[in-house]
Amino acid sequence: MSNPSDDVGAHASRHAASRGYWMVFVAALMWSLGGVLVKVLTKRHGVDPRAVACLRSAFGGLVLAWALPGLRQAPKVRVAAASVFYAIVVGTFVVATAGTTAANAILLQYAYPMFVAVGAVYLFKERLGGRTVAALALGMGGVATILVGSWRPGEQTGLVCGAVSAVTLAALTLIQRSIRTGSAVAQSSFYNLVAAALLLPLAYGSLGVSAGALLLAALMGTVQLAVPYVLFIQGLRTVPATDAALITIVEPILNPLWVWLVLAEVPHWSTGIGGALILAALVVRFLGTSTRGST
Repeated sequence: MSNPSDDVGAHASRHAASRGYWMVFVAALMWSLGGVLVKVLTKRHGVDPRAVACLRSAFGGLVLAWALPGLRQAPKVRVAAASVFYAIVVGTFVVATAGTTAANAILLQYAYPMFVAVGAVYLFKERLGGRTVAALALGMGGVATILVGSWRPGEQTGLVCGAVSAVTLAALTLIQRSIRTGSAVAQSSFYNLVAAALLLPLAYGSLGVSAGALLLAALMGTVQLAVPYVLFIQGLRTVPATDAALITIVEPILNPLWVWLVLAEVPHWSTGIGGALILAALVVRFLGTSTRGST
C-alpha cells in the first residue's frame, strides 16, 4: 500500500514541474515582442541600438529593484557571472536586430539550445534521449536554413552579434540552472541593472531620446525583459536546461511574425522553411510526453 504522504509529495512535484514549464513558455511569448519593439525604437524613433539596450535594461532593473534584498540567499559568484553573460545577451540581441532582419537575429540566437544540450550533459548529467537529439537536429537545421538562405551583404555586424548572443545565452541558461536559491525577482533586477551599467559607456551620448521613445523603452524593459526573466529564472528551478531551451524556440517563430504585422518587414522564404523545422523540433520533443524530464 502506498503512503498517502508520498502520493501527495509526488503530486506536488508534478505540479511544480508543470508550472515551471508554463513559466518558461510564457517567458518566451513575452520575449518574442523584442524584435518589433527594437525595430520601432530604432526605425521610427531613430534611437541608437546601444541606447535601446541600455535603457530597457535600466527600466527592467529599476522596476524590480524593491526585491534586491532577496539576493542574500543566492550564490554570489554564480549570480555575478550570470549577470555579465546576461548583459552580453541583451546587448548583442538589440544590435543584431537593428543590424539585420528580426528573423535573422532571433533565429541565429536560437542556436543556443545546441550549446545548452552539450553543457547540460557535462554539468548536470542530463540525459539526451532520442526525442531530444532529434529535436535538436531539427531545430539547428531550421536555424541553418534561415542563415544560408537569407544571407545578405552589409549585415555582418548583426549576424556576428546574433552568433555571440547564442553562445552567451547558453552560458547564462546553464549557470542559471545551477542557481536554486535566492529570489528570482531579485536576480532579474540585478542582471538588468548590471547590464545597464556595462552598456552605459557604449550608449553614452545617444541617450537623449523623445518622451515617446522613453516610454516605449520603459514598457519594453518591464514587459518584454524584466517580467519574463523572472518567469524564466523561476521555471529553470524545476525544468531541465535542455527542455527550457527547446520550449523557448517559440520565440523565434513569433518574433518575426510581430515585426511583419507591425512594420511589414517580410522575411526571406528560407525563414518559413526554417521556422517549420523549428516548430517540428518542439512537436518531436514534447508531443505525447510528460513534464517529468528529458526523454
